[in-house]
Amino acid sequence: MLMSKEMYSKDYIAMLDETGSFEEYVFFDHLKNREIIINQQVDDSLVERAIMQILKWNKEDAEIPKNQPINIYLNSPGGDLYGGMVLAEVIQKSKIPVHGYLLGLSASMGGLLAIAFHKTFAYEHSNILLHDGSTFLQGSSNKVKDTIRFQEAKDDQVKRFVVDNTNITEEKYDSMSDREWWMTAQQAKEYGIVDEIL
Repeated sequence: MLMSKEMYSKDYIAMLDETGSFEEYVFFDHLKNREIIINQQVDDSLVERAIMQILKWNKEDAEIPKNQPINIYLNSPGGDLYGGMVLAEVIQKSKIPVHGYLLGLSASMGGLLAIAFHKTFAYEHSNILLHDGSTFLQGSSNKVKDTIRFQEAKDDQVKRFVVDNTNITEEKYDSMSDREWWMTAQQAKEYGIVDEIL
């Protein structure tokens, strides 16, 4: 059944006309309560929107503290490591506590974001996936070697991030680094990724 515009609020109509999608409306509507919804791949657009909101709220609180945490609702198959790790860093450095709620799948870059939150909540049937990065190489042999060296340095950076912010030891990380490391919410709690199962 098609719904007419009369069935929606005026605010919804204005937002829908501006953004063109229900997902965009929900995203922007939740910002009013310091809530960010990440229900997609991590890409440049998402990273920019999330970072700018976190920085904006931190600036506002520096002037007039609200004592209201930022809540991020996460359900992501992964995405861009380079931008995503900057978002993870902004989350960690936020003076306002950033709480994460895992709603389904937090895979790859999504799994790394789950580690970044000041406090992470998950439902019992939520799932986390960590794995090594993948890259496509093209160019002269020297350029390919340069890219490989950079990727190895980036892999070490990610390893340090995981080991420093969880109960995962370096030895355990190394043993799983070339695997698809799936975890239930309970397993993620044991590894110190999840703080509380809802």
